Amino acid sequence: MRPGELSQAGFLGEHERLEDVLARDARTLEEANLSPDELADALERLLDAAEAARGRSARVAGRFDVRVEVFTGFQICPWAPSPHSGQCTAGGGARHASVDWHVRNRRTGEELRGPGLIAHLIGAHRFFEGLESPHRVEPLALARVLELGPWR
Repeated sequence: MRPGELSQAGFLGEHERLEDVLARDARTLEEANLSPDELADALERLLDAAEAARGRSARVAGRFDVRVEVFTGFQICPWAPSPHSGQCTAGGGARHASVDWHVRNRRTGEELRGPGLIAHLIGAHRFFEGLESPHRVEPLALARVLELGPWR
């Protein structure tokens, strides 16, 4: 999961341990009374709407502006059994691995960006990427933007 292996930027930084990152994020979610599935499902719904929309952007539930940028190819999940020949199928598979997204909550003004693969990583693997990864999505930042947990 280090830079240059399965991705140029890496899923973990040079000085991180996967077990430590997973444990830290699990504690954060537990303290906020949130589940990874709740975050992943909410993000998946927004990404589905934007991917299906004309121009790849959508307003969802009247309060979320969602935009995706679609790329050729797709990011491989680091848990894929054969990362050089196929995608991960855990949790129903990595459905948004070829997009980057931007979500803006119109009510609060909060915004967040991230890779589409993160919905799969959160839901199937409880992973938000490493603290040193440039593509990390902070669990509480995502909950705040989506108005989940304490931000309902």
